[in-house]
Amino acid sequence: MTFLILVIVGCENKEANKTMDADELEIRNIHSEYVNGWLKSDEEGIMQLLVEDSRIQPNTLKPIEGKSEIRKFWFPKDSSKTIINNYETEIVSLNILDTLAISTHESLLDWTYKKDSISFGMRQKGINTTIYRRQLDNSWKIWRSMWTDIYVERK
Repeated sequence: MTFLILVIVGCENKEANKTMDADELEIRNIHSEYVNGWLKSDEEGIMQLLVEDSRIQPNTLKPIEGKSEIRKFWFPKDSSKTIINNYETEIVSLNILDTLAISTHESLLDWTYKKDSISFGMRQKGINTTIYRRQLDNSWKIWRSMWTDIYVERK
């Protein structure tokens, strides 16, 4: 009898792990789409990964609330151009808790800003925490994101 219970419990856990693996794969894919979106300067591709009530908190700034405000911050319509020269990330932790998933990743971001006669570049190494929320259709989207710079170097 004990053997039968262990076999049943073992089968149930394998099924739960398959679901977790699919969720983890989807979240890792969203993370990759986010990074690639920045490398391609794909405004719509990046914005479609966020839920409407998303919130970001860049290092040293107040939180930016809502998808439309995030769009204004990331993609201002003021003739400025931000070019992502390089963006490398490594997920160091990923935990799925029912309808939320929390990931932490290290990043190295190299970017250039240009507007009129102003031009400068930055290289930043940081830690980012992102919270994903499961949607009604069972897909995942970015709900919260905050980052802290470990170091910043002006180029």
